[in-house]
Amino acid sequence: EGANILKEQTRAKNKETLMEIINSDNLPDSAKQDAVDSMIALTDIAQKECSAEILLEAKGFEDVVVSITGDMADVIVAATELTDAQRAQIEDIVVRKTGIAAENIIISPVAEN
Repeated sequence: EGANILKEQTRAKNKETLMEIINSDNLPDSAKQDAVDSMIALTDIAQKECSAEILLEAKGFEDVVVSITGDMADVIVAATELTDAQRAQIEDIVVRKTGIAAENIIISPVAEN
């Protein structure tokens, strides 16, 4: 769960910073518009990550964390190891839900401690 909590905290902090910019009186509208655009992008990424995570968990993968950075996606799955078939299934779902190319998806199985 650690990675997910960290991701949420970072996202909340980014959102907070952006809200401060948007609500600031001393900034030009162009800067505010950039902040609004960033917020929309963040929300869009969050939705893609979330829908990929939900679908992967529905397929039986546990404690999945999908993190999108630019055109890359990192997928962390609670598993000692993954078969090629499982990796292909994860890749397929992430491609479908996020639009990120398969070669830009990094899948890391993490053993439960």
